[in-house]
Amino acid sequence: MKELLLYTIFGFFLLPNTVGAYYTQDTYWSSEHEQPAWFESDSKDGFYGETVGGTYFTQNPIINSSNIRLHKFAIGSAFFYISDKGIIKADGDLNAVSIYLSKA
Repeated sequence: MKELLLYTIFGFFLLPNTVGAYYTQDTYWSSEHEQPAWFESDSKDGFYGETVGGTYFTQNPIINSSNIRLHKFAIGSAFFYISDKGIIKADGDLNAVSIYLSKA
């Protein structure tokens, strides 16, 4: 029983470092990226999936009153927006729409 508890505690601290990459806003653009192992579309025009290392990711449309087609891609704690004007780095959905509108 003590061994099981020890392996569980040890695994809890080791697991986040061994399964998949962990992306943050600071590390996403400068780190090597894992390939998707699989991905599927959902019923809301978005996608979700997992990398070969086990990192979960999503891509969801951002609904807005300006009828701008904008998708938020998120993996780990990193996220950015994809549009027909390119990639937008913003702190939130409203900021992303504002940046989109300011681009020529």
